[in-house]
Amino acid sequence: MILEELEDERSWDEAFARSLDVLAFLSTEAMAEYRAGKT
Repeated sequence: MILEELEDERSWDEAFARSLDVLAFLSTEAMAEYRAGKT
């Protein structure tokens, strides 16, 4: 049971790390569009 919980926690950590990369990319793209007057 403890090993399963540790594995679940690791999976969540990896998922959050990936989502932060996507959010960083999207925010950079949005700021570039804003500065270019596209939004």
